[in-house]
Amino acid sequence: MSSGNTIKRIFISDIHMGDERSVIPGTTFKLPYGWFYDDRPDMLAQFLKYYIDDKSVEEVVIVGDLFDEWVCPTQVDPTEPNHQEEQFQNIANASQNGPVIKWLRELASQQRLVYLRGNHDMLANKVIMANIFPGIRHLGQDDGHDVYHTTDGIWAEHGHWYDLFNAPHVPRSGDGFNASVLPLGFFISRIDAQHVLRTGKKVTESDVFRDWIDHVHNNVPDSKDPTMDKSTHDAIDRTLMDLFNTLVHDSASDQPGALLNGLDNIPGLVTWQEVTNHYGGIFGQWRANHPNNVSPYDAMWSDIAGLDQTANSIFFYKENTKIIICGHTHKYDLSSTLGPPESTALMPLGAKHIYANAGAWTNDMSRCTFVETELYSDTGNHIVRLREWTRQIPDGSYIARDVLREVGIRGDAWEHRTM
Repeated sequence: MSSGNTIKRIFISDIHMGDERSVIPGTTFKLPYGWFYDDRPDMLAQFLKYYIDDKSVEEVVIVGDLFDEWVCPTQVDPTEPNHQEEQFQNIANASQNGPVIKWLRELASQQRLVYLRGNHDMLANKVIMANIFPGIRHLGQDDGHDVYHTTDGIWAEHGHWYDLFNAPHVPRSGDGFNASVLPLGFFISRIDAQHVLRTGKKVTESDVFRDWIDHVHNNVPDSKDPTMDKSTHDAIDRTLMDLFNTLVHDSASDQPGALLNGLDNIPGLVTWQEVTNHYGGIFGQWRANHPNNVSPYDAMWSDIAGLDQTANSIFFYKENTKIIICGHTHKYDLSSTLGPPESTALMPLGAKHIYANAGAWTNDMSRCTFVETELYSDTGNHIVRLREWTRQIPDGSYIARDVLREVGIRGDAWEHRTM
């Protein structure tokens, strides 16, 4: 669907819908540990309805983490009531998510909903999503690297593929935990949720990873050296596992491990010792397990410092890509590989690339942001806007407005327009 000579697309990421027990206190769970509740479901429902009515929008692309299967306390069964597929259905059926699911299904029925998996919903396969959203275009790949790529130069993916702690784990021979694709970040999310359930205080993965990286830098010589040898790799791996065990001690010491009960075909409980054994070589084995990816050092920083190195890598290897759109970091962004739009004077004509991050819609975010692209088919000009969905005062209705300056590609030159 398009309007005249333009093609408009909407990209939204990191909604993190959870099941009902994650946000509605009850007799067993008295503190909400989910990330998407209160006014956010209504905000998103109004947003989706607005763009359903806007017939100039060809597609709405979900850039990962639509559902959240990770934020679940270690003591809670993540597959309740029966098995993995049921949990995604539980999320879709949760009362707080009803208005959002309604409009997503409408978009899917119009063949306008595109879905890429993130890390928190990496187990949502095509069958599961087609059952929930008939007509959805699921771009899942067998290796878990889901990419939306257009002939006019857009490359979109969640971004966790380049993250040391959240990229799909390479399965080993055997079954159960050995064959799992779940990364270390899954267990960290489970521990964080356990901490919230117990204390009411949220500790995000980013907070954990930032502390870990500082600790690595302070305690491992040569940890910043790009030419580091195997002994440094091993020292970083030992440090990371020591830090994981400290996290367990501080936040989940009353739990023997994380209950899986069939999630990703892992029966019963995974003990903390099994976790440290499984991911003990996560840093040193990164290059072998994730070829043609960023360096292990950059992968360690991907969740914290952003995905700039990732964008540079994609632009280098994918020569026809002009615009990269990600999520994952929960940090909205609109820039070039040469600097932010505010530094317009420093950008020479001839710069070709735009990087945008759609941000997130979780309750801890002050802005609910998204990316809008508009292609002018007759000229090939492309405009990229970072926008937010926000409530107007005083009438309380929602509007979309620009967060930063919009940025465009005109041939091989940049075009900047102020708000």
